[in-house]
Amino acid sequence: MRDLTGRIRGCPPRTSIATAAAAALWLAGCGRFLGPKATLGPGAIVRGRGLYNEVISATDNEQTLELIVRARYGEPFGLLSVTSVTANLHAAATTNAEFGVGPDANFKGNLVPLSLGLAYEENPTISYTPVQGERYAKRLLSPVGLDLLVLLANIEHAPDQLISILVKQVNGLQNPMYGPPAARAAFQDSIALLARLENAGQATWTSTPTTAGSFALAIHDYAPGNRDAVGELLRRWRLPENLARGDRDIVLPVKLAFGSVTKPELNLQTRSVYDLIELAASSVDVPPEHTAQAAAGEASSPLHGLLKIRNSATRPSGDLLVAVRYRGHWFYIPADDGPSKVAFRLLQTLINMSLVEAGPQTVPSLTIPVAK
Repeated sequence: MRDLTGRIRGCPPRTSIATAAAAALWLAGCGRFLGPKATLGPGAIVRGRGLYNEVISATDNEQTLELIVRARYGEPFGLLSVTSVTANLHAAATTNAEFGVGPDANFKGNLVPLSLGLAYEENPTISYTPVQGERYAKRLLSPVGLDLLVLLANIEHAPDQLISILVKQVNGLQNPMYGPPAARAAFQDSIALLARLENAGQATWTSTPTTAGSFALAIHDYAPGNRDAVGELLRRWRLPENLARGDRDIVLPVKLAFGSVTKPELNLQTRSVYDLIELAASSVDVPPEHTAQAAAGEASSPLHGLLKIRNSATRPSGDLLVAVRYRGHWFYIPADDGPSKVAFRLLQTLINMSLVEAGPQTVPSLTIPVAK
């Protein structure tokens, strides 16, 4: 080159100085950006946390669905709990300069005076622990506690069938998992009356202020529109109708017990998470060629009409909540199936709570190195 006074032929002095300065910053370890999307430093936390959370959530959905499908086929299942996530980030920078030899006409306009090469690599490590043993079995087989039942019943958009899913008897009215609809007709009629009051904001599940760990169902502000519904509900639950005398509020203590009552209260028996998995399994649509392999389904189970898991010989198209491949077929829930999404989310919440209680006593952590 002929000009050695700080210029590189074909590149104005200011551009050369700016480019060289950028390269110097990188080589000095002060670089922050690898491109418009890839970042190190605090930006890695913003970018990485959301992506890892999304991936872990998707794998949890798939694990739950596969668990339900396996139960439909009567096969054993296992669960894995995420214990830690470590993301190793590595960035490297290279520089390159091109110079011409000979007459300017040989290379004019074809040289890149100075170029930067940037490489970004991320090697994540996700640690899983199998959930098993006595603690896991107890959590899976134990009835859902009243505290959890009350919390779920108070969710604003909880399905009306929630009590039908979680409760298997109330004041002697039976709600069996299987069998003809007539076997649970009286129970379902009482729950329909309760749902009517709940939707009107006139029935509330609550904790009692007098005793820690105790709960009650309060029926209030029901007159005059739902006075008859309250009377009918009391009759079906085998409670004295004079509890509603003068349209007064009714507070019924709730207990985990069975059989008829001898005083104004609700005796409930709740299902276990294992029971709920069996209920969900009956909602799996199996291909005709698998009918002999799959366990018998129950068309009239309490989850009928609320959860539907479809199957396809090929990978389903369109927007999906979750899909898994099992025994050569795809099982999935479409993203536009609102009732199935709510039921699936409820079941996954209960399963995840069992995982937390039964898994290792450590809190899952996400580790992302931060460059200075």
